[in-house]
Formats: sequence, C-alpha cells, structure tokens
Amino acid sequence: MVTTLILTYNAGQHFRALLGGLQNQTLKPEQIVIVDSGSADHTRDIAGDYDCQIITIDRADFDHGTTRNLAMSQVTSEFAVFLTQDVLPVDEHLLAELVKPMQADSNIAMCYGRQLPKSHATALERFAREFNYPETSILKTRKDIQTMGLKTFFCSNSCSVIRRSIFNELGGFKNDVRVNEDMHFAAKAILRNYSVYYSATAKVYHSHSFSWLQTFRRYYSIGRFLAENQWILDGAGLKQYGGGMLRAGVRTFWQRRMPHYVAAFLLEFAVKAVAYELGRYYQRLFYKRTRS
Repeated sequence: MVTTLILTYNAGQHFRALLGGLQNQTLKPEQIVIVDSGSADHTRDIAGDYDCQIITIDRADFDHGTTRNLAMSQVTSEFAVFLTQDVLPVDEHLLAELVKPMQADSNIAMCYGRQLPKSHATALERFAREFNYPETSILKTRKDIQTMGLKTFFCSNSCSVIRRSIFNELGGFKNDVRVNEDMHFAAKAILRNYSVYYSATAKVYHSHSFSWLQTFRRYYSIGRFLAENQWILDGAGLKQYGGGMLRAGVRTFWQRRMPHYVAAFLLEFAVKAVAYELGRYYQRLFYKRTRS
C-alpha cells in the first residue's frame, strides 16, 4: 500500500491534472494527504473533489523539513510518495515504477524519479534535467561516494518514495530546513549503509523558469544549507559535482551548435556559484554550524 503526500500553496487549476493522474495509476494510492499552507485559491476545494485528506497550516509555519514530517505523521503504509504540486505524471505507471525497486531491495531507504522538462522549458532548464535525471537508473550506496562525490546524495522530493520504517529509524527529515531536506535525509541514509535508488522509468514532467533573482536566492540558500551541514561535504566534496556540470553544459551546447547558450550557461553558472559562496560565508559568519 502507498500513501501520497503533497505540500500545496495556491496550486492552481493544473493541480486537478496531477490528482487526476494519480487517480489513473495502475498502483493506486491508498490515501492522498495534502498539507496546505493557507492557499487563497481553490486548491483545497480541488483536493476535496478527489477525496484527499487535507491538513491546513499557517503559511508562516511552513518549512521543507518540518512540514514534510507533519505529512509523514499521517502515514500508516510502508511506502510514502512525496510529490510537489507542480509535477505531472508522464504515464499511469509512475507509482508502480517508484515502488518496484523498494519492493525488490529492502535496504533502499528512498527512491526518486526522473524529471522531464515541460514543453515550455528553456534550453538551460532542459540541460539541467538531462544532467540530473539521466536515462539510466542507478543504485547509490556508500561505496559510490569516492567516485560520484556529492552527487551520491542527490535526490528530489518533487517525485520520490520513502520507506517509512527507515525514515522513522533515522529520525525523519531535519526540521526548520530551508532547502535540501531530501539531500539531508539521503546523506543520513547512505552514511548509515542504506541505499538510495534513482528510477529512470518513474517519470514526471517538472521544470521551472527561474528569474536571475530567483536563481540567486535558491543557490544562496543551498550555500547556507551546506555550510550548516558541513558533514555532508566531508569526504564527498562539491568541486567534482560543480566541475562535472560545468564541463557537461559547455560540451552539450557546443555540440548542439548553440554557442549563444554556452554564454548563457556560463553566466547562469557564475550566478549560482557566487550566490552559493555568499550563502556559505553568511552561514559560517553569523550562525553556528551543526552536524545533524
């Protein structure tokens, strides 16, 4: 049995397409739990139309870790699927493909799916999806840290399934975290000798068109997160991941004969790098780092 958990805030009418897609799955969710942060549109009405369990919290009380822990507290099934409000299942096999590797291997703590760009996604966003969500599935364990570095811990709660028994054993997500609660949990699991699986056959459409300011804010927050949780970088390293993306981006756009996108990619990469370093500096200067 599978429970599906979705955090919402003004999800809009496309939310109906997501819930309809879940209703048509070959593996149907036993329950759909919505944690809504005070939406002012028809999000809760739409959720009610699909017989979802709805929990409402104040918008000021939302954070990526604590709110997902609240959602998990409602789960009684062994498998809990997290989706964000803006994804759309590619087909009716999404939930079955997410759960399949977990059923075959009881050591897998978390499985996350492949994210395909939406039709209106920019070339830069399409590349980001290709780099982070390749065509081949992979099982990631502690032994992969030496070769994969930080990418060993990469995963995404935009489309994932978590084994509840291991989740409870490891203490759930970190509370009061602004970003990367999924990476934090994956790192804990892998360092405790559990594994994380990437399923290329469990597919959703999901992409963003961030402005430069939104991109800066996001990577500033990532910098703060990793400075606060330095233990994630210890032994994993960041340069391997960043360098790999830099080389892959330049090579991809050059091979596709899109030289103007080489320049755009380098500029975007520079914005992310500066924002990340500023976030790390700010966190180290003004806040005490933790190791949990």
